[in-house]
Amino acid sequence: MPGSQFPGEDAQGRKIKDLERAVQQFAAANVLATAGISATTGGVIVNGFMQFKREDGTLGVQVDPVTGTFTVYDAPGTAEVARFGELLETAPGEYGVEVDVGGTWVRLGAQAVTWDLVSGKPGWASNPASIDGTNITGTVPDATTATTAAQADGNTTDAFNRDVTGLVGSYKAVYMHSTNVFGYNTSDEKYKKNIRDLELTDEQFMALRAVLYDRKATGADDYTPAVHVDELGLIAAEVHAAVPELALKFDGEIDSVFYERLGVVLLPFVQRLLRDYNTLDARISALEAGGA
Repeated sequence: MPGSQFPGEDAQGRKIKDLERAVQQFAAANVLATAGISATTGGVIVNGFMQFKREDGTLGVQVDPVTGTFTVYDAPGTAEVARFGELLETAPGEYGVEVDVGGTWVRLGAQAVTWDLVSGKPGWASNPASIDGTNITGTVPDATTATTAAQADGNTTDAFNRDVTGLVGSYKAVYMHSTNVFGYNTSDEKYKKNIRDLELTDEQFMALRAVLYDRKATGADDYTPAVHVDELGLIAAEVHAAVPELALKFDGEIDSVFYERLGVVLLPFVQRLLRDYNTLDARISALEAGGA
């Protein structure tokens, strides 16, 4: 201080005075407040928004303390990619979740998604479309809801009731497994092992009962008037009791009959009858010749 017996005290006093004036000037200017920046726990508030940085210093999340809206930024921390809270792009003023999908903001949980509205699909996948097989890869889902099939002539009536016209080549009968998997039955020897003759008794053959019946309209528990009447066939439970190989189980229960295999079952009996006929015919011919 002036006139002090310790000269160094004057210099220290001047430094303190200079520091006080600098603090007063800084407070008056309020540089941070003017920039809209203030401190908060774990981040800073910029222009009224709480901002939180990632470890690399990029902006990760911004929170509006008034509405409670969270805005998520991309890796560089420059572009908004998702918003949780008050919606600004898809439905301003409403609340929910919206995300930036390829430059287009989409509100989650409120839209009805149809194939036409799916963005980013290739041009050949438009609706409707004729899709070339080379564009299909992976596993094709089970066709559990298909009711009609398009024919080669362009018709879409029930497939079982139409000829497959316009196609060149051989054909195979299609089978459906109880798990809705389709396939066909092979019959060449190279596909088989433990091959042996079918042996059935006359009793088994005679137990097969041909019947006429009226088919229930919608299922086993339907008691409304039948739509299809006077159909012919066999009763699956009776067939299973006589020739189990002819009965078809579906989901573990006797359900139908392998009608296409019925001819195989009849073949041994027809062959035996033919042999018996030839034997009797020969004997009759011999008797007639002897009597002459």
